[in-house]
Amino acid sequence: MKFKKGIVAGLGIAMSIVALTGCAARMFEEKINVVFKNEGAIVDSGTVTQFDNIKSPTISDAYIPTDFRFLGWTAIPEEDMDYSSATNFKAQYIGAGRMVHYMDVRDYAEDNTVVLNALIMHKDDTPMDYHYAVVAWYNKPGTSGITEDQIATYEESLHTYLSTQGVSDEDIATVVVRGYAGNVGPSTGEIIYDNDVDVMLGWGSLDNITTTGQFAPEDVLESVGYEVTYQGTVKARHLHRLTDKPGALKVMEHLLLDSTRAIFVS
Repeated sequence: MKFKKGIVAGLGIAMSIVALTGCAARMFEEKINVVFKNEGAIVDSGTVTQFDNIKSPTISDAYIPTDFRFLGWTAIPEEDMDYSSATNFKAQYIGAGRMVHYMDVRDYAEDNTVVLNALIMHKDDTPMDYHYAVVAWYNKPGTSGITEDQIATYEESLHTYLSTQGVSDEDIATVVVRGYAGNVGPSTGEIIYDNDVDVMLGWGSLDNITTTGQFAPEDVLESVGYEVTYQGTVKARHLHRLTDKPGALKVMEHLLLDSTRAIFVS
């Protein structure tokens, strides 16, 4: 196919304009310097733009007091944060190891720089929405052997059991069975970040979640072996109880029933 000279020239000019526009966008995009501090000391720093993000650092447990949690990074002074609900509270900080985007820090920047301070709080002071019980299941079927169909059956069974135990309909309606995907380290980190899980289903041993995973041994109150069938073979999985709440104890009672075990061993 032949193009007329004028058309070819026009196409060349248009392509040049597009290329220049792209270069101009990169040339004039705003850069924000992000500085991460803990108790006034710089932990890390980086630069974000509309096109480039950075990953927030973490703080070693060695620097965290007993019963305190490192939640993430915030530009808002602790005394000015909204503690009225877990949802409002979480919206004010960036979790440890999460990506920091331009839009996360734009409104807090002064002279193209923003300081994010470590948010470290006592576990009992962290706002949480009310749940009678929260069950975390390891949503990595290739490792845990647990499927969404099994969890659906389990949830129905759990609700029925709690009802027979005199738990109110209002409390049962607040029970959450939440899946966590990914490898052991990131998934246990997510559970710590959420800070509301009572019982874990489907992860490995206590040693596994406190070495490969991010839990401290003293944070796990009870660990029980729990068999799960995967591709015709029984796998050794575990239950881990993280709290002493009445709901947590009822969940453990139900999970240890033969009828509940049968949901996961076929």
